[in-house]
Amino acid sequence: MRILHVTDTFLPNIGGAEIAIDKLAHSMTDLGAECTVLAPRPTQGEGEISVSYQVRRLRRVRSSLVWPWWMRRRIGVLDREQRPFDMVIGHHAFPCGYAVVKYAASIGRRAIIHVRGGDIYHGSRWRKKPGVWRKLRWALANAGAVVCLSAAMEELVREILGTDTPAREKARLVCIPNGVDVEGLGADASASRFAADARLRGPFILGLGRAIRRKGFHLLIDAYGRLPVSVKERWALVIAGDGRDLQELKDQAVAVAPGVIFAGLVDGADKRWLLQHCRFAATPSIEESFPNVALEAMACGKPVIGSQATGFAEMIQPGRNGLLVPVNDVPALAEALGAYVSGDLGAAAVAAAETARKFAWPEVARRYLDLVRSVAEEA
Repeated sequence: MRILHVTDTFLPNIGGAEIAIDKLAHSMTDLGAECTVLAPRPTQGEGEISVSYQVRRLRRVRSSLVWPWWMRRRIGVLDREQRPFDMVIGHHAFPCGYAVVKYAASIGRRAIIHVRGGDIYHGSRWRKKPGVWRKLRWALANAGAVVCLSAAMEELVREILGTDTPAREKARLVCIPNGVDVEGLGADASASRFAADARLRGPFILGLGRAIRRKGFHLLIDAYGRLPVSVKERWALVIAGDGRDLQELKDQAVAVAPGVIFAGLVDGADKRWLLQHCRFAATPSIEESFPNVALEAMACGKPVIGSQATGFAEMIQPGRNGLLVPVNDVPALAEALGAYVSGDLGAAAVAAAETARKFAWPEVARRYLDLVRSVAEEA
C-alpha cells in the first residue's frame, strides 16, 4: 500500500507535529506500507534527514492562498511518477488538508485529513481569514475521514462543521491518538550534556515543549515561584524548549523564580536524559490537542501534572498516573506541585509507564492502516 503524507512542517524542525508525523511514517513502513512524506524544503542552515521512508520536498511559498495550489501540483507530479498512491493524508486541516481533499476530488478519489490542534483551535490564525476558513470547513466536510487526536478535538471539529448543516452528518470523524516510542525513550542517555550538570544533581520538575504562550510555561513559573523557599532550594524547575516567548519567560523567571533552569531546545540523548531523570513533568497548557510531552514523560515512568485542556483528561487519571488542574489556575497548579514534591510518587510512576505502553507507535500505526484501507475501499 502506497501512502503519501503531506505536511507544511517537518523535520529537521523539532516539534510535536513533526515528530509525530515522522514516527507514524516510520511505524507504517515497519508494518509493510510504502510511505512518502511531502514537506517544505529545510530552511537555510538546516541539514536533510535520514529516515526509513522517502521524503520529497517542495519549495516554500509565502501566501496562504498559494500554498494549497502549489501542494496539489506537487501531489499530482508524485502521483504520476510511479503507480498512484493508495491514499493521500493531509496533516493539518489547512493548507495540507484542503490541498489533499481538493486533489483527490479532482481524480475521483478520497483523502484523509489529520487535524492537529493549532489549525482548528479557537485561537487559530485561519479563523481570522474568512476565505481560508471556508476552505478549511469544506475540506473537513468532504474528506474521506478526519482523524482527531482526542474526543475533545473531535467535538471541536463538529463545532466547526456546525449543527445545522448536512456537513456535520457527512463528515466521518475518527479518533486515533499520537503514539509514543517507549523503547527509544528508554535508551541510554549517559552522553547527554546534562549528565554532568551540577544544577541537576538534585530532584527537578520538567517543563518540556515550545516556548509559546499556549503551552502555559508562564503559569508554571508563577506556580513554582509560590512554593516555599525551602522547597525551591532543593527542587529545580527545568524548562526545555525554544520559541518566540522564550526571552519573555526568562525575564519573568528573574523576577519570580530566579532558580529556573532554561535548557534550550533539546533532542536525542539530552531530551531522554531530562525525561528519565526528572521526578515528574508539568504541562499546564492553555490549549492542547494531544499532549505528546506528557505521553513521553509517562513512557519514562514519570507522572504528569497537566491542565484540563483538551487531550489531557483522556490520558491523565488523577491520583493514579498524574494530576489535573483547571486551565489558567496558578494557585491550583502550585498546590499540585507542592503535593508532588512532598509525596511518594512510586505508585504513580508505575501507573504512568503502564499508560504509555497502551500508546506504543506500532499499535497506533495499525489502527491508522485499518482506516486507510477502509477509506480506500470506499473510493
